[in-house]
Amino acid sequence: MSGAARWWLLSDLHLGVSDDDPRHQGRVLPEFLRREVLAPTHPQLSVAFVGDTFELVGLSEDESLARLESILAHHADTFRALRACAARGVQLHFVCGNHDVELARPSVAARLSALLSPEEPARVQVHPWFLHVPHVLVAEHGHQHHSLHRIPEVLRAAINGTDELAPPPLAAWNAQPSRSRLSRAGAVARACLASERGERRVREFAYDELLQAESLRLELDGVAVRDLAHLSRFRTVSALPVAATRMVLGATGRRVTGEQAPAAAGRFARTLEAHGSGVAWYVSGHTHHALESALEGCATRYVNTGTWCSDVRGRGPDQSDRRAFPYVVVDVDPDGATSGGLRYWRPHEG
Repeated sequence: MSGAARWWLLSDLHLGVSDDDPRHQGRVLPEFLRREVLAPTHPQLSVAFVGDTFELVGLSEDESLARLESILAHHADTFRALRACAARGVQLHFVCGNHDVELARPSVAARLSALLSPEEPARVQVHPWFLHVPHVLVAEHGHQHHSLHRIPEVLRAAINGTDELAPPPLAAWNAQPSRSRLSRAGAVARACLASERGERRVREFAYDELLQAESLRLELDGVAVRDLAHLSRFRTVSALPVAATRMVLGATGRRVTGEQAPAAAGRFARTLEAHGSGVAWYVSGHTHHALESALEGCATRYVNTGTWCSDVRGRGPDQSDRRAFPYVVVDVDPDGATSGGLRYWRPHEG
Protein backbone atom coordinates (compact mmCIF):
# COMPACT_ATOMS: atom_id res chain seq x y z
CA MET A 1 0.00 0.00 0.00
CA SER A 2 1.17 3.55 -0.59
CA GLY A 3 0.82 6.68 1.51
CA ALA A 4 -0.14 7.21 5.13
CA ALA A 5 -2.91 5.07 6.57
CA ARG A 6 -4.53 4.09 9.83
CA TRP A 7 -6.10 0.74 10.72
CA TRP A 8 -8.39 -0.06 13.62
CA LEU A 9 -8.91 -3.76 14.33
CA LEU A 10 -11.30 -5.34 16.85
CA SER A 11 -13.08 -8.65 17.15
CA ASP A 12 -15.45 -10.96 18.96
CA LEU A 13 -18.34 -8.56 19.43
CA HIS A 14 -20.79 -11.47 19.11
CA LEU A 15 -23.65 -9.21 18.09
CA GLY A 16 -26.96 -11.08 18.03
CA VAL A 17 -30.66 -10.31 17.99
CA SER A 18 -30.62 -9.24 21.64
CA ASP A 19 -28.48 -6.96 23.78
CA ASP A 20 -28.47 -8.82 27.06
CA ASP A 21 -24.68 -8.99 27.47
CA PRO A 22 -23.63 -7.04 30.60
CA ARG A 23 -21.06 -5.08 28.61
CA HIS A 24 -23.67 -3.97 26.04
CA GLN A 25 -21.12 -4.04 23.23
CA GLY A 26 -23.81 -3.20 20.68
CA ARG A 27 -24.44 0.11 22.43
CA VAL A 28 -20.75 0.93 22.92
CA LEU A 29 -19.50 0.28 19.38
CA PRO A 30 -21.28 3.28 17.77
CA GLU A 31 -19.59 5.70 20.17
CA PHE A 32 -16.20 4.13 19.44
CA LEU A 33 -16.73 4.50 15.70
CA ARG A 34 -17.86 8.10 15.98
CA ARG A 35 -15.17 9.26 18.41
CA GLU A 36 -12.19 7.24 17.18
CA VAL A 37 -12.82 6.51 13.50
CA LEU A 38 -14.94 9.38 12.24
CA ALA A 39 -13.35 12.17 14.27
CA PRO A 40 -9.77 12.11 12.84
CA THR A 41 -8.92 13.45 9.42
CA HIS A 42 -6.66 10.92 7.73
CA PRO A 43 -6.03 10.08 4.08
CA GLN A 44 -6.71 6.34 4.33
CA LEU A 45 -8.87 4.91 7.10
CA SER A 46 -9.83 1.26 7.54
CA VAL A 47 -11.67 -0.71 10.20
CA ALA A 48 -11.27 -4.49 10.33
CA PHE A 49 -13.55 -6.72 12.38
CA VAL A 50 -11.43 -9.82 12.97
CA GLY A 51 -14.15 -12.44 13.23
CA ASP A 52 -17.16 -13.33 15.38
CA THR A 53 -18.65 -9.91 14.78
CA PHE A 54 -22.11 -11.46 14.41
CA GLU A 55 -23.81 -14.57 15.75
CA LEU A 56 -24.30 -16.10 12.34
CA VAL A 57 -23.35 -19.74 11.93
CA GLY A 58 -24.86 -23.02 10.73
CA LEU A 59 -27.73 -21.36 8.86
CA SER A 60 -29.11 -21.79 5.38
CA GLU A 61 -28.73 -19.00 2.85
CA ASP A 62 -32.19 -17.54 3.49
CA GLU A 63 -31.77 -17.89 7.26
CA SER A 64 -28.37 -16.18 7.09
CA LEU A 65 -29.76 -13.23 5.16
CA ALA A 66 -32.71 -12.87 7.52
CA ARG A 67 -30.53 -13.14 10.63
CA LEU A 68 -28.03 -10.57 9.37
CA GLU A 69 -30.80 -8.08 8.66
CA SER A 70 -32.39 -8.78 12.05
CA ILE A 71 -29.09 -8.19 13.85
CA LEU A 72 -28.46 -4.90 12.08
CA ALA A 73 -32.06 -3.80 12.68
CA HIS A 74 -31.77 -4.62 16.38
CA HIS A 75 -28.47 -2.72 16.64
CA ALA A 76 -29.74 0.26 14.68
CA ASP A 77 -27.23 2.73 16.16
CA THR A 78 -24.33 0.45 15.20
CA PHE A 79 -25.83 0.09 11.72
CA ARG A 80 -26.02 3.88 11.32
CA ALA A 81 -22.45 4.35 12.57
CA LEU A 82 -21.09 1.76 10.15
CA ARG A 83 -22.99 3.38 7.28
CA ALA A 84 -21.56 6.76 8.30
CA CYS A 85 -18.04 5.31 8.23
CA ALA A 86 -18.52 3.90 4.72
CA ALA A 87 -20.10 7.15 3.52
CA ARG A 88 -17.05 9.03 4.82
CA GLY A 89 -14.78 6.78 2.76
CA VAL A 90 -13.67 4.44 5.53
CA GLN A 91 -12.95 0.93 4.24
CA LEU A 92 -14.77 -1.74 6.28
CA HIS A 93 -13.37 -5.27 6.43
CA PHE A 94 -15.09 -8.28 7.97
CA VAL A 95 -12.93 -11.37 8.54
CA CYS A 96 -15.02 -14.48 9.09
CA GLY A 97 -14.79 -16.30 12.42
CA ASN A 98 -16.27 -19.56 13.58
CA HIS A 99 -19.41 -17.75 14.76
CA ASP A 100 -20.02 -15.81 11.53
CA VAL A 101 -18.64 -18.07 8.82
CA GLU A 102 -21.90 -17.58 6.88
CA LEU A 103 -20.76 -14.03 6.10
CA ALA A 104 -18.59 -15.65 3.43
CA ARG A 105 -21.66 -16.68 1.39
CA PRO A 106 -21.65 -14.49 -1.73
CA SER A 107 -25.28 -13.46 -1.20
CA VAL A 108 -24.71 -12.60 2.47
CA ALA A 109 -21.50 -10.68 1.76
CA ALA A 110 -23.27 -8.78 -1.01
CA ARG A 111 -26.20 -7.96 1.28
CA LEU A 112 -23.85 -6.67 4.00
CA SER A 113 -22.11 -4.45 1.45
CA ALA A 114 -25.40 -3.15 0.08
CA LEU A 115 -26.75 -2.38 3.53
CA LEU A 116 -23.65 -0.62 4.85
CA SER A 117 -22.49 1.13 1.69
CA PRO A 118 -25.26 1.32 -0.93
CA GLU A 119 -23.42 3.98 -2.94
CA GLU A 120 -20.02 2.24 -2.94
CA PRO A 121 -20.47 -1.46 -2.05
CA ALA A 122 -16.75 -2.11 -2.62
CA ARG A 123 -16.02 -0.20 0.58
CA VAL A 124 -17.24 -3.27 2.49
CA GLN A 125 -15.13 -6.40 2.06
CA VAL A 126 -15.65 -9.88 3.53
CA HIS A 127 -12.64 -12.19 3.96
CA PRO A 128 -13.46 -15.90 4.37
CA TRP A 129 -9.97 -16.77 5.61
CA PHE A 130 -7.72 -13.81 6.38
CA LEU A 131 -7.03 -10.19 5.50
CA HIS A 132 -3.64 -9.32 4.03
CA VAL A 133 -2.21 -5.82 3.73
CA PRO A 134 1.14 -6.26 1.95
CA HIS A 135 4.13 -5.63 4.24
CA VAL A 136 1.85 -4.16 6.92
CA LEU A 137 -0.39 -6.80 8.52
CA VAL A 138 -2.32 -10.02 8.31
CA ALA A 139 -5.48 -10.54 10.33
CA GLU A 140 -7.22 -13.88 10.78
CA HIS A 141 -9.72 -14.89 13.40
CA GLY A 142 -7.57 -17.77 14.60
CA HIS A 143 -10.06 -20.65 14.77
CA GLN A 144 -8.38 -22.36 11.83
CA HIS A 145 -5.48 -23.24 14.15
CA HIS A 146 -7.72 -24.76 16.84
CA SER A 147 -8.74 -28.32 16.00
CA LEU A 148 -12.08 -28.11 17.79
CA HIS A 149 -13.12 -25.10 15.67
CA ARG A 150 -11.16 -25.69 12.47
CA ILE A 151 -12.98 -25.85 9.12
CA PRO A 152 -10.40 -27.50 6.81
CA GLU A 153 -12.07 -26.42 3.56
CA VAL A 154 -12.85 -22.92 4.77
CA LEU A 155 -12.71 -21.37 1.28
CA ARG A 156 -15.71 -23.45 0.22
CA ALA A 157 -17.78 -21.33 2.59
CA ALA A 158 -17.42 -18.52 0.04
CA ILE A 159 -19.28 -20.72 -2.48
CA ASN A 160 -22.06 -22.45 -0.55
CA GLY A 161 -21.64 -21.31 3.04
CA THR A 162 -21.65 -24.35 5.30
CA ASP A 163 -24.25 -26.23 3.22
CA GLU A 164 -21.72 -28.85 2.12
CA LEU A 165 -19.35 -28.59 5.07
CA ALA A 166 -19.52 -30.76 8.17
CA PRO A 167 -19.47 -28.81 11.45
CA PRO A 168 -16.21 -28.80 13.41
CA PRO A 169 -16.18 -31.01 16.52
CA LEU A 170 -17.10 -28.37 19.09
CA ALA A 171 -19.93 -27.06 16.94
CA ALA A 172 -21.21 -30.63 16.61
CA TRP A 173 -21.18 -30.98 20.40
CA ASN A 174 -23.08 -27.73 20.91
CA ALA A 175 -25.56 -28.20 18.06
CA GLN A 176 -28.07 -30.26 20.09
CA PRO A 177 -27.55 -29.39 23.79
CA SER A 178 -30.78 -31.11 24.83
CA ARG A 179 -29.65 -34.50 23.58
CA SER A 180 -27.88 -37.08 25.76
CA ARG A 181 -24.12 -36.90 26.22
CA LEU A 182 -23.80 -40.20 24.36
CA SER A 183 -25.67 -38.80 21.36
CA ARG A 184 -23.60 -35.62 21.39
CA ALA A 185 -20.38 -37.64 21.67
CA GLY A 186 -21.45 -39.58 18.59
CA ALA A 187 -21.93 -36.30 16.74
CA VAL A 188 -18.42 -35.24 17.75
CA ALA A 189 -16.99 -38.56 16.49
CA ARG A 190 -18.71 -38.10 13.13
CA ALA A 191 -17.44 -34.51 12.93
CA CYS A 192 -13.90 -35.72 13.61
CA LEU A 193 -14.11 -38.22 10.75
CA ALA A 194 -15.52 -35.53 8.46
CA SER A 195 -12.69 -33.17 9.42
CA GLU A 196 -10.12 -35.85 8.65
CA ARG A 197 -11.67 -36.30 5.20
CA GLY A 198 -11.72 -32.54 4.72
CA GLU A 199 -8.01 -32.32 5.49
CA ARG A 200 -7.31 -34.84 2.73
CA ARG A 201 -9.39 -32.86 0.25
CA VAL A 202 -7.49 -29.67 1.08
CA ARG A 203 -4.45 -31.31 -0.54
CA GLU A 204 -6.28 -32.26 -3.73
CA PHE A 205 -6.33 -30.39 -7.03
CA ALA A 206 -9.91 -29.08 -6.74
CA TYR A 207 -9.13 -27.21 -3.53
CA ASP A 208 -5.79 -26.06 -4.89
CA GLU A 209 -7.72 -24.16 -7.55
CA LEU A 210 -9.57 -22.29 -4.78
CA LEU A 211 -6.25 -21.52 -3.09
CA GLN A 212 -4.82 -20.10 -6.31
CA ALA A 213 -7.87 -17.87 -6.77
CA GLU A 214 -7.53 -16.73 -3.17
CA SER A 215 -3.85 -15.93 -3.70
CA LEU A 216 -4.81 -13.40 -6.38
CA ARG A 217 -7.31 -11.74 -4.06
CA LEU A 218 -4.82 -11.69 -1.20
CA GLU A 219 -1.96 -10.44 -3.40
CA LEU A 220 0.22 -13.32 -2.22
CA ASP A 221 2.28 -15.89 -4.06
CA GLY A 222 0.30 -19.06 -4.74
CA VAL A 223 2.89 -21.32 -3.10
CA ALA A 224 2.83 -19.13 0.00
CA VAL A 225 -0.96 -19.41 0.22
CA ARG A 226 -0.78 -23.18 -0.17
CA ASP A 227 1.82 -23.40 2.58
CA LEU A 228 -0.33 -21.25 4.87
CA ALA A 229 -3.32 -23.50 4.23
CA HIS A 230 -1.28 -26.50 5.35
CA LEU A 231 0.19 -24.91 8.49
CA SER A 232 -2.42 -26.36 10.84
CA ARG A 233 -4.20 -29.65 10.42
CA PHE A 234 -7.00 -31.45 12.23
CA ARG A 235 -5.98 -34.77 13.78
CA THR A 236 -8.44 -36.78 15.82
CA VAL A 237 -5.72 -38.27 18.05
CA SER A 238 -4.76 -34.81 19.27
CA ALA A 239 -8.20 -33.16 19.11
CA LEU A 240 -10.05 -35.60 21.35
CA PRO A 241 -7.76 -35.14 24.40
CA VAL A 242 -8.14 -31.38 23.97
CA ALA A 243 -11.91 -31.75 23.84
CA ALA A 244 -11.91 -33.90 26.96
CA THR A 245 -9.75 -31.37 28.81
CA ARG A 246 -12.04 -28.52 27.82
CA MET A 247 -15.09 -30.42 29.01
CA VAL A 248 -13.52 -31.20 32.38
CA LEU A 249 -12.34 -27.63 32.91
CA GLY A 250 -15.67 -26.24 31.72
CA ALA A 251 -17.50 -28.37 34.25
CA THR A 252 -15.42 -26.74 37.00
CA GLY A 253 -15.73 -23.22 35.59
CA ARG A 254 -12.11 -23.02 34.48
CA ARG A 255 -10.40 -22.37 31.15
CA VAL A 256 -7.00 -22.91 29.58
CA THR A 257 -5.39 -19.53 28.97
CA GLY A 258 -1.84 -18.51 28.16
CA GLU A 259 0.15 -15.31 28.33
CA GLN A 260 2.18 -15.98 25.19
CA ALA A 261 1.49 -15.76 21.47
CA PRO A 262 0.25 -19.06 20.05
CA ALA A 263 2.77 -21.15 18.14
CA ALA A 264 0.59 -21.00 15.02
CA ALA A 265 1.02 -17.22 14.85
CA GLY A 266 4.77 -17.62 14.68
CA ARG A 267 4.50 -20.31 12.00
CA PHE A 268 2.21 -18.08 9.96
CA ALA A 269 4.48 -15.03 10.18
CA ARG A 270 7.65 -17.00 9.46
CA THR A 271 6.01 -18.62 6.42
CA LEU A 272 5.22 -15.19 5.02
CA GLU A 273 8.80 -14.08 5.64
CA ALA A 274 10.16 -17.19 3.91
CA HIS A 275 8.20 -16.23 0.79
CA GLY A 276 9.38 -12.61 0.86
CA SER A 277 6.02 -11.33 2.11
CA GLY A 278 6.77 -10.57 5.74
CA VAL A 279 4.45 -8.21 7.61
CA ALA A 280 4.95 -5.99 10.63
CA TRP A 281 1.83 -7.19 12.48
CA TYR A 282 -0.05 -10.46 12.89
CA VAL A 283 -3.51 -9.82 14.37
CA SER A 284 -6.01 -12.43 15.56
CA GLY A 285 -8.94 -12.82 17.91
CA HIS A 286 -10.93 -15.92 18.89
CA THR A 287 -9.40 -16.55 22.33
CA HIS A 288 -11.12 -13.54 23.98
CA HIS A 289 -7.71 -12.86 25.50
CA ALA A 290 -6.28 -9.45 24.57
CA LEU A 291 -2.51 -9.72 24.28
CA GLU A 292 0.49 -8.14 22.56
CA SER A 293 3.88 -9.86 22.37
CA ALA A 294 6.87 -10.60 20.18
CA LEU A 295 6.98 -13.62 17.89
CA GLU A 296 9.93 -15.96 18.04
CA GLY A 297 12.21 -16.10 15.04
CA CYS A 298 10.79 -13.20 13.04
CA ALA A 299 10.28 -9.44 13.13
CA THR A 300 6.46 -9.63 13.13
CA ARG A 301 4.65 -8.50 16.26
CA TYR A 302 1.63 -10.45 17.54
CA VAL A 303 -1.55 -8.80 18.80
CA ASN A 304 -4.79 -10.43 19.88
CA THR A 305 -7.81 -8.14 19.82
CA GLY A 306 -9.58 -9.81 22.77
CA THR A 307 -13.36 -9.45 22.98
CA TRP A 308 -15.99 -6.80 23.55
CA CYS A 309 -18.43 -9.25 25.09
CA SER A 310 -18.45 -10.20 28.78
CA ASP A 311 -16.66 -13.55 28.23
CA VAL A 312 -13.26 -11.95 28.85
CA ARG A 313 -10.19 -14.11 29.38
CA GLY A 314 -6.63 -13.20 30.22
CA ARG A 315 -5.18 -10.75 32.70
CA GLY A 316 -5.66 -7.42 30.97
CA PRO A 317 -7.56 -4.43 32.36
CA ASP A 318 -10.71 -5.60 30.56
CA GLN A 319 -10.89 -8.51 33.00
CA SER A 320 -11.67 -6.30 36.00
CA ASP A 321 -13.03 -3.20 34.26
CA ARG A 322 -16.25 -3.76 32.33
CA ARG A 323 -15.75 -0.37 30.66
CA ALA A 324 -12.41 -1.32 29.04
CA PHE A 325 -12.72 -2.51 25.43
CA PRO A 326 -9.60 -3.79 23.63
CA TYR A 327 -8.70 -2.93 20.07
CA VAL A 328 -5.60 -2.67 17.89
CA VAL A 329 -4.42 0.37 15.98
CA VAL A 330 -1.79 0.25 13.24
CA ASP A 331 -0.50 3.48 11.70
CA VAL A 332 1.39 3.42 8.41
CA ASP A 333 3.72 6.32 7.62
CA PRO A 334 4.13 7.61 4.05
CA ASP A 335 7.45 5.75 3.87
CA GLY A 336 5.79 2.46 4.88
CA ALA A 337 7.01 2.32 8.50
CA THR A 338 4.37 1.13 10.98
CA SER A 339 3.58 1.78 14.64
CA GLY A 340 0.75 0.97 17.01
CA GLY A 341 -0.35 -1.99 19.08
CA LEU A 342 -2.96 -3.07 21.61
CA ARG A 343 -5.09 -0.32 23.14
CA TYR A 344 -8.07 -0.14 25.51
CA TRP A 345 -10.95 2.20 24.85
CA ARG A 346 -13.37 3.44 27.48
CA PRO A 347 -16.70 5.05 26.62
CA HIS A 348 -17.00 8.75 27.24
CA GLU A 349 -18.05 9.55 30.79
CA GLY A 350 -20.35 12.48 31.40
